[in-house]
Amino acid sequence: MRPGPACIVPSVLLVLLVGAARAGQPPLHFEDAAAAAGLAGPLRGMMAHACACGDADGDGRLDLYVGAFCDRPHDRYKGADGPVPNVLLVNRDGRFQPAEGPALRFQARTSGAVFVDLDNDGDLDLYVSNNSKAKGLRVANRLFENVGGGRFRDVSEGNTACPVLGGRSVGVLDYDGDGLLDLLVTVDGWTGGGTRLYRNACGLAFEDVTERAGLPPKLVGLGVVTPDLNGDGRPDLFVTQSNRLFLSRADGTYREGGSEALQYEPINREDVPAGVACGDVDGDGRLDLVIVNHAQPARTHLFLNEGLDGGVPRFREVTRPAGLAYDFPKWTPGRLHLKHAHVQVADVDLDGRPDIVVAATWDSGGTVQPFVCRNLGGTPPRFHVPPVDRATAYFPCGPVADIDGDGRLDVCLASWFPEIPTRLMMNRCPMRRWLRVRVRGRTVNRMGIGAKVRVYRAGRMGEAAALVGYQEIGISEGFCTGGEAVAHFGLGEVDRVDVEVTLPHGKGVIRKRDMPADRTLVVTEP
Repeated sequence: MRPGPACIVPSVLLVLLVGAARAGQPPLHFEDAAAAAGLAGPLRGMMAHACACGDADGDGRLDLYVGAFCDRPHDRYKGADGPVPNVLLVNRDGRFQPAEGPALRFQARTSGAVFVDLDNDGDLDLYVSNNSKAKGLRVANRLFENVGGGRFRDVSEGNTACPVLGGRSVGVLDYDGDGLLDLLVTVDGWTGGGTRLYRNACGLAFEDVTERAGLPPKLVGLGVVTPDLNGDGRPDLFVTQSNRLFLSRADGTYREGGSEALQYEPINREDVPAGVACGDVDGDGRLDLVIVNHAQPARTHLFLNEGLDGGVPRFREVTRPAGLAYDFPKWTPGRLHLKHAHVQVADVDLDGRPDIVVAATWDSGGTVQPFVCRNLGGTPPRFHVPPVDRATAYFPCGPVADIDGDGRLDVCLASWFPEIPTRLMMNRCPMRRWLRVRVRGRTVNRMGIGAKVRVYRAGRMGEAAALVGYQEIGISEGFCTGGEAVAHFGLGEVDRVDVEVTLPHGKGVIRKRDMPADRTLVVTEP
């Protein structure tokens, strides 16, 4: 899918160039291809609240699963006759088509979805988290087995991982190192209950091990990330709303540690931490955290990882010196709510410095652009923030991924408001070098989730000064969003690199030397 270049009127170009001059970089530019890609019809009238991307049918193209809230009065679903159910959209040569079969099209209050290979058979299954209240639309979480070619079979009935919950974001991790991916389902503080950890017992069967793993029974959460922050090779857990950090131990349990540094005072009653993303924004080889608040006015918080102190990661908030201490407007020009919900760390301009992508849009002189806080480098890093007074919409979810396969990261923004269309923002920034890394496990999980990927300038493997980028492969990020299991690096002008992959749970290190840029490198566990 390669839409042609947009016709940019002089006033729009001037706005983009002024922003670029401040940033000292070429301008960012995205084109909305939602209508041309076939998304407008199937999603018309939907109140989307979850979105997952992944190659569901194995054809090499990313597909989308969009989940919605279906409990509002019928007249709220403008452009449709009533609630619009969840839908799987299959990518057919750049155009998305609703998948055949009724199993995936159900009505719920869906607030989380992930494509994930839970049975290690090489194709992606689908797990859907539903936010059920005590009164109203109560639908259990759903698990769908991929039976081949992107066809799914509902295996939810009687499955321990599919209760009725106030479910939100879904964390995917192998917490016990058995090579099978487990599920951490966050549960918000408004529907009762608590976040649950489901151990994969093989054969798409699960057991609830929340208590056995040492997690609190009433842990409330909206977003979750599961990287290894204490350096022991096992995934740790950070859950927003409560903003609590749980560190792995050798016996397969968790202990809380370092949560105090990640707390901050709310500015009003609805100032609630929601989306969370991790990435090495300052290039020091450690994963930092970005949190956005689902509030009016919405805010962003950046915490730098300063290393371990007694086995506990030390985080320091640098929101203000990083230039991110802004307050989002409360309302769109049409008097719809403006908030923050989803966030990702991703290098959209391919300059080697990870940017912060908030699931929102702003008016760039007549064209809609995603709200990208551009990383300008420095210590701590400084970010160029779009004009907040020109914000036009927020979106609950939205994976950042290379939809058209050109090496640049695109942004899919699934809309909560039927009055505002879903956006498929195709990245048309100037091309630079890039590298995508996939990890194929044998004894570790087949998707390579939890693998740490470090990229160095060619010939300088292991030198801190030559580090081009560091990521840990995961699909749980932001809010109510499921991503692709790939590490995507912008390389700037670097055309050859050394790649080091550290497998989770101490399963070894794989090194690839003098790799060319501008391709996908698949690293397979021996």
